Amino acid sequence: METISVFIETQLPTKTSFGVRVDNGESVFINARLAKKHDILEDETWEMVVLPNVGEDSDNTPWKAMTLSMTETLKPAEVTPRVEVAKLEDRIIDYFDIEGNQFPQTAPALATALGEEDLHMQQTLGRMHMTGEVAKAQVWARGTQEKASSVLWAPDVTWFSA
Repeated sequence: METISVFIETQLPTKTSFGVRVDNGESVFINARLAKKHDILEDETWEMVVLPNVGEDSDNTPWKAMTLSMTETLKPAEVTPRVEVAKLEDRIIDYFDIEGNQFPQTAPALATALGEEDLHMQQTLGRMHMTGEVAKAQVWARGTQEKASSVLWAPDVTWFSA
C-alpha cells in the first residue's frame, strides 16, 4: 500500500474513473463508490492510497485506488458569509422608523411586535434610556398612585407632545 498523486484522465457516466500515477504514468483504477464519495472529477489530481490491482485487467491497469490520503480528505471548509442578527437596540429604532409605528409605545407592545420577551425588552429599553437613545414617559392616572399606570417609550422626547 502506498500513497501517490493520481491524475484523473477518464471518468465513465457511472463515475468509475481511471487515472495515471503522476510519478511513473502507470494506470490506476478508481471505483465509482470512491469517486462519488469524494466528488472526484476528470482533470483533477488527488493524493490516493493505492494497492496493486489483481484481476483480469491488471496488465493494463496495475493499480487500484483504495481511498484518498487523509490530508486530501481534510479539505478546508468553504468560507461562508457570517449572518449577523441585528441587536435588539437597532431593531427597536428600526421599528419606530416604520410609518405606522411612529407614536410612543409600551414595552409589552414593543416586545410583542418584535418577538421578544417582555423582561428583555424592559431591560433593553432601560439601558437605551440611560444612554439617551430613547425617551421615557411615565403616565399617572391619579396623583395618589405609588406607581405609574403606564410607561411609554419613543425615540425622542418630542414624540410625547401634541
